[in-house]
Amino acid sequence: MYKSLFILLYKLIVQPVAAWDILITRQDKNNENFYKSYLFPIVGIIALFSFIGVLFSVKTFDVQLALKVVLKEVMIYGGGFYLASFVLSEYIYPRFGLEKDKSSAERFTGYGSSAIYIIAMFKALFPSLFILDILAIYTVYIIWTGAAHFLKLKENQWIKFTIFASILIMLTPFLLHSLINLLMPGMRI
Repeated sequence: MYKSLFILLYKLIVQPVAAWDILITRQDKNNENFYKSYLFPIVGIIALFSFIGVLFSVKTFDVQLALKVVLKEVMIYGGGFYLASFVLSEYIYPRFGLEKDKSSAERFTGYGSSAIYIIAMFKALFPSLFILDILAIYTVYIIWTGAAHFLKLKENQWIKFTIFASILIMLTPFLLHSLINLLMPGMRI
C-alpha cells in the first residue's frame, strides 16, 4: 500500500500530466479508495514524521510536546484539505462552469496538494530547512496540469482556475496554522 502511495506521489511531482491521466481512471463515487489509499496514509505519515522530528530535535525527551505537534499537524493538513475541497466545490467549481461535485473536488485537492504534503513530511523531520517552503510553488504546476487533464477545463480557463485553486490550496494550511496559534496559544511551537 505504501509503495503505491509513494509511487503516486513521485509521479505527481515528476510527471504530473501522466499521473493526472492515470487518476482519471480511478473514479470512485464516494472516495472510499481515495481516503484509504492516499489521504489518510499521507496525513498519518506527516503525523508520524512530526512525532519523530520533535523527539529528535528537542534536547529533552518530551512526549507531550511531540503529541501536541502531531495534533497540530493533523488539524492543519487534514482540516486544510477538507476546508479547501469544500470551498473549491462550492464556490470555485461553479465559477468555471463545473458542477458542484464534492468527491471530484476532494480528489483534486488531495492530489493537487501532493507537493505540500511532501514538504510537510520533510519539514517535520528537518524544521530548520526554510528553503522547503519555497518549493511549495511547484503546487501551481501540479494544479495547472490537473485543471487541464483531470477537470478537462477549457484552455482559456486554465490560468484563472489555477490561480484561484493554487492560492486556496497553498494558503489554507498556512491560515489554519495561524488560526490555531491565535486561538490556542498552548499549541505554539
